[in-house]
Amino acid sequence: MRFLTRRMCKIVPSSIMAIVTSICHLLAEVFLFWRNRLWAWYTRKAPRERLIGELAKAKSFEEWQNTAIKLDEVLGNDLWRQNPTSKDYDYRLIYECLQGLVEAKEEGDTVKLVNLLRSGLLRNLGNISHIALFNRSYAGSKLLIEDYISEVVSCLEYIASLDSTPQFTSQSKLDLFHDTRQSFGRSTLVLQGGAIFGLYHLGVVKALHLRGLLPRIITGTGVGALIAALVGIHTEEELLVFLTGGGIDLSAFDTKKKEGSWKRKLRRFWQYGYFLDIKVLEECVRANVGDLTFEEAYIKTKRILNITVSTAGRNEVPKLLNYLTAPNVLIWSAACASNTTSTLYSHVKLMCKDENGAIVPWAAQEIIWQPWTRASYTDRDSPHTRIAELFNVNHFIVSQARPYLAPFLTSDLHRHGRHGIALKLLRLLGLELRHRLNQLDLLGLLPFSLRRFLVDETIPGASITVVPHLKLTDFEQLLENPTPDTVDYWILKGERSIWPAGELIRARCEIEFTLDRLFQYIRSKPPGNGGGMDGNISGPRPRVRQRAASESNGTSRERRLSG
Repeated sequence: MRFLTRRMCKIVPSSIMAIVTSICHLLAEVFLFWRNRLWAWYTRKAPRERLIGELAKAKSFEEWQNTAIKLDEVLGNDLWRQNPTSKDYDYRLIYECLQGLVEAKEEGDTVKLVNLLRSGLLRNLGNISHIALFNRSYAGSKLLIEDYISEVVSCLEYIASLDSTPQFTSQSKLDLFHDTRQSFGRSTLVLQGGAIFGLYHLGVVKALHLRGLLPRIITGTGVGALIAALVGIHTEEELLVFLTGGGIDLSAFDTKKKEGSWKRKLRRFWQYGYFLDIKVLEECVRANVGDLTFEEAYIKTKRILNITVSTAGRNEVPKLLNYLTAPNVLIWSAACASNTTSTLYSHVKLMCKDENGAIVPWAAQEIIWQPWTRASYTDRDSPHTRIAELFNVNHFIVSQARPYLAPFLTSDLHRHGRHGIALKLLRLLGLELRHRLNQLDLLGLLPFSLRRFLVDETIPGASITVVPHLKLTDFEQLLENPTPDTVDYWILKGERSIWPAGELIRARCEIEFTLDRLFQYIRSKPPGNGGGMDGNISGPRPRVRQRAASESNGTSRERRLSG
């Protein structure tokens, strides 16, 4: 009996402790469960914020587009797109034009269809390319606008495929596309500056190229001239390979040691007045571009490359270098000359090819390159105005990467994507600062060192501006030499800045690209051959790369005049 009692005394306390321990564990698990649930509820993100975050982290256009469609469904923008009415454009006019084109094509009334296209093809018909129409929905604009543009493209391809008749000959068809293309106008991609930020332009070019929206006319300034040169020497087939990593030869920068690079650059600036060695830049550009002239690059790729420069003299060299104004100038030397207009690089000689193919200086005397901060307003206006005059350009896609301007600017589309009161205050401060500096400049009281904040060329036509979304850590790379990793980093930044603007650029440019492609195709056909088009040239969204092959025929003089 005593044994059993002693045994029970030992068992009962341990059982009670086990029960108490189990209860404590249970209460702790319940507490942690509800604490985590409450914290998740308190810190949860709204679907809109979550999807906007996914947009900012997208690695490809397909991923970005799928997220944009989901975001529109959450915000109700899909219903807004289906409703054609809006105060921002004349939806009644667009609907009537769409119905007229559909009826004329279904009835086979070629004369009526031609008259409708001749009189109604405008880039901004009924205000359809107004930015407000593309700044609400992330995935696109009104479906009526998209249907109208698709129908116009379909009608143009239908007319191009018709056989010649006594009433509508091949020459009449060619005249139609020539005159309509001339009245519609052309687009150019403008790549402006950027130092190391200029690598961002590669992503802009890549995103436009993959969607078939890359204009044939490319313009570059500063580091943007280097990128424009790299793009201007590659055909449509070569360009995609060039832009998919490893396409740029950076071996010239490998010869410089990273240790002490900042000290070396500051010493060079103190002694000579510039940061970076132009010889290294020349080696890099020449390794990638070669000794091609503007005319040779145009004959090879059918791209119109423009590089802007600024000189102290008024008649030393043209302010705009291309295959018409400077056909025998070497592209690499022009790109380097565009960069000597800042304190980043030293002076460079402009080189060209003589009649024997030998490389010689452009001018016997040394050209004094003028910094962009010293350019007058008239000089600053002239390059873009000259582009408009030479190539019938009335639409500019501007990629702005100047490190002293980009932080104060935002892209024209989806500005609310860069949310935050700090960014809004920074933009407000930048606008106010530039306004005050402009007033001082008009009075002649502004130092040249501050005029760079006013270098904002007047655009003689419709335009859309894209800028990179910069972080403070990006500015640490300003005077660093580029590496393959930094190239990939900035390419992705450039792609992300173009994706929101893709539908607006398509609305403004798809008809233009279709007119150009079909005109070149019809012109390349043998005289008297009035047959229809090949099946591979049609489609709702033609690729720009088809134009290069269709323009290969004809004399050299005809190619140069047509641009």
